[in-house]
Amino acid sequence: MKEDQLINLLERLLGKSNPARGGDEAVFRCPNCNHHKNKLTINKFTQKFQCWVCGFKGQRAKQILKIAKAQASFYQELNNIDSQYNFKPSITDKPKEELTLPEGFTPLIKGSGLIRDKAWFYLKSRGLTAQDVVKYNIGYIENGPLSNFIIIPSYNRDGFLNYWVGRSFDPNAYHKHKLPPVSKDIIGFDMLINFDLPLIICEGAFDAIAVKRNAIPLFGKKISKTLYKELVRGKVKQIYLALDQDAINDSLKYAKELMSYGKEIFLLELENKDPSEIGFEQMTKLLQTAKPLTFLSLIEKKILYQ
Repeated sequence: MKEDQLINLLERLLGKSNPARGGDEAVFRCPNCNHHKNKLTINKFTQKFQCWVCGFKGQRAKQILKIAKAQASFYQELNNIDSQYNFKPSITDKPKEELTLPEGFTPLIKGSGLIRDKAWFYLKSRGLTAQDVVKYNIGYIENGPLSNFIIIPSYNRDGFLNYWVGRSFDPNAYHKHKLPPVSKDIIGFDMLINFDLPLIICEGAFDAIAVKRNAIPLFGKKISKTLYKELVRGKVKQIYLALDQDAINDSLKYAKELMSYGKEIFLLELENKDPSEIGFEQMTKLLQTAKPLTFLSLIEKKILYQ
């Protein structure tokens, strides 16, 4: 079969591969970063490939041959496979529907009136400042299904909206939280994050705002695939995990995996509180006094929290 010929060719060049995605893909050792594990994934049918460590990617296997400094015979064999079986480039995914802020969203700094004042009073009770409101473009909604809701947007590194969270400031509200019906496979507050500096990973938007510096909210308890890839292949060396106590098993799992990639991991002990409850000053002290995990201390914590 055509895909088997392609994989056999690459195995002679890169070494034994591992199957992935039910056999549609194969995973090789990357010739670009030479990571000790197989991290270069290639689709057998389209030749589209990507290394999940260094980010090396492309649309044709010929690019892999070039990086691996293959001999001319490999190029000739690949050309024969391409011409004989007419490999086609992968089909581009359909464009996703553009995410927008909820109808009626008004930036807090531009609003006025009683509802706006109640929204601002609620934010101050959560420890937010006027600088936070401007920095995160926090707004509110006065009428409609999300009336009396605070809206906190998240933007990607290109400045486009990639998520938002809603929190009611009405004490009698039946629904306190609202999230958009889109995937969480994004990087929260991406536009404000510097991946060359130490990162703090936390659960909610209010938690990240409380930390103030280089904090990424998960909008839940799981690290998204997009964020995980960025953590693994990015330049960041130090990662602080500030997840709630009920997510301790997730924290330990992430710590072990990221440590295996050479990252220095700090597990913050929050004592059944979240960063927004602890506040900026105390969180700063926790960050400053935290000690990096070792594999021995990681095992000890696993035993402790079993």
